Amino acid sequence: MERIYEIAGLRLRVIAAADRLCPEDQILGRFLVSGGYDHTLEFVVVDRLDLPEGDLVYQDPGKRVFRAGKRQLRYEGAVANSLDGAYLRIDRLGDRSIVQVLRDAIPCGITSKLIQTAMEAEHLIVHSDGFLLHASLVEHGGKGILFTAPSGTGKSTQAELWRRHRGARVLNGDRAAVRGAVVWSTPFCGSSQIAEKGTVPVAAIVYLSQAPEDRLTRLSGGNAFRRVWEGCCVNTWDEQDMERCADAVSRTVSVVPVYHLACRPEVSAVELLEKEVGI
Repeated sequence: MERIYEIAGLRLRVIAAADRLCPEDQILGRFLVSGGYDHTLEFVVVDRLDLPEGDLVYQDPGKRVFRAGKRQLRYEGAVANSLDGAYLRIDRLGDRSIVQVLRDAIPCGITSKLIQTAMEAEHLIVHSDGFLLHASLVEHGGKGILFTAPSGTGKSTQAELWRRHRGARVLNGDRAAVRGAVVWSTPFCGSSQIAEKGTVPVAAIVYLSQAPEDRLTRLSGGNAFRRVWEGCCVNTWDEQDMERCADAVSRTVSVVPVYHLACRPEVSAVELLEKEVGI
C-alpha cells in the first residue's frame, strides 16, 4: 500500500503492507497528495531489529544514531548505552529509508505517529534549503506571523489572541517549516493538535518573553539569528545538517523582520505588534 504526503513542498512516499497501516488520522491525512515523490519510506515489520553498522555518532535516553559511509541508522526508543527498548530502526541512504518496526510495538498497526517519526523531516527540510522551527503560526491578511520561544512562554496564547481579536487563522500550534520568506504549516503540532495545511509569505518572526509591560524591539544581525536559531529543530549530531540549517536561517533573517516581544497575555500585545508589522 502506498501513501504520499506533501510537507513543506516535499513529497514523501510511504510504503507498507496494507494490513499493517492504520487508518489515516485527521491531522496527517490533511497532507495527503497524489503524483510524484521526492523520498520513499518503506516500512517492514520484524520480530527483531537489525544490529547497527558503522560508528556511533549520537545517543540520548531515547535515541541512538550510527553512521556507515553515506548511510545513517537511527534507533528510536533505545536507552542510553544500549539498544534495549528500541522499537524503530530507520536506515536512510539518499532518497530512500528502510524503516524496521518491531512487531510487538505495533499491536494496532503502523500509526501516523510512527510515520511522522520515520520521516526525519528536520533532515529533509534543511536539505531543501529550509528549516523546521518550533513556533506557532498564524495567518492574517494573507501573511504569516511566527511566534517562537521556549516551551511555556506563551506562543499558543499569542496565537489565540490573534485568532480571537483579529480573526486570524492558526495554521499550526507547534512547528512550521521556513524557506526564505515563505512558511509552511506541517503535521507536527505537538499537544496543540492544531495543524492546517497552508503556505503563506512571512510578515514577521516574533521571539516572545513574558513581562509586566509590553515592549517590542526589532532585532538585527546576530541577535536576530540567535533568537531564530534557538527555536530550530535540527540534528545536532549531523555537521552538514547544522551548516545547512544555519545557512537557511541566515537567508531568512536577511529578508524577514525579526522582533522580540516582551509582553503580557493581553490584546495590547496584539495591538503593538499589529501596528509595527502592518497587517
